[in-house]
Amino acid sequence: MRSFKDSLPIVVSYFSISTAFGMIAKDYLGFQAILMSALVFAGAAQFIALQMIANKNPSALIVLTTFLVNSRHLLMSSYLARFYRGISKKIRAIVSFGITDETFAVASKRFLENEADYKYNLQLNFFSYLAWVSGTALGIFFGTILPEDVSRVLPFGLTALFISILVSSVKQKSDLIAALTAGVFAVFLPSGWNIVVASLVGCFAGGVAERWMR
Repeated sequence: MRSFKDSLPIVVSYFSISTAFGMIAKDYLGFQAILMSALVFAGAAQFIALQMIANKNPSALIVLTTFLVNSRHLLMSSYLARFYRGISKKIRAIVSFGITDETFAVASKRFLENEADYKYNLQLNFFSYLAWVSGTALGIFFGTILPEDVSRVLPFGLTALFISILVSSVKQKSDLIAALTAGVFAVFLPSGWNIVVASLVGCFAGGVAERWMR
């Protein structure tokens, strides 16, 4: 199954970092951390929300912050929507729920190379989702027996996955320009809207570079 093969790097990364999330979240959310992973399914937003819960920030501020962090999903959803014209709203809603940075990168890359297949996208999202929720459960139930050194390096799995996807996606000079431009803006802009702004500027820079190099 192609979707399972493509999801393996994501599954390994999600399982490791969600295990770390479960270990940390247990002290603040208890077993509700599993419910949070099942309903939210957003790594960065969950870690940020957990930190704000630990700091006893107001609920409204937590909701607003996580909304800003996840606002980049509006861009990803609008991009994938063009591949799903004619597909029922129910299927599109299920696909959109499972969109993450990594599943978006893998699915959009495949769709550009081959014909779009919503079943492939659903399966890719499902395997990733299962890894995230089960990893959270593992962190809650068995996190205390894991060596401290292991728990510290678990979150690096997500960084390694991002690097892998980025390197495999850069095939032309315009891709490199887009990646470098987005990276610079994401690092130096204030957190919140930096990812969204960096994505827009990176796409613009890549588009200009591609047209100029023709």
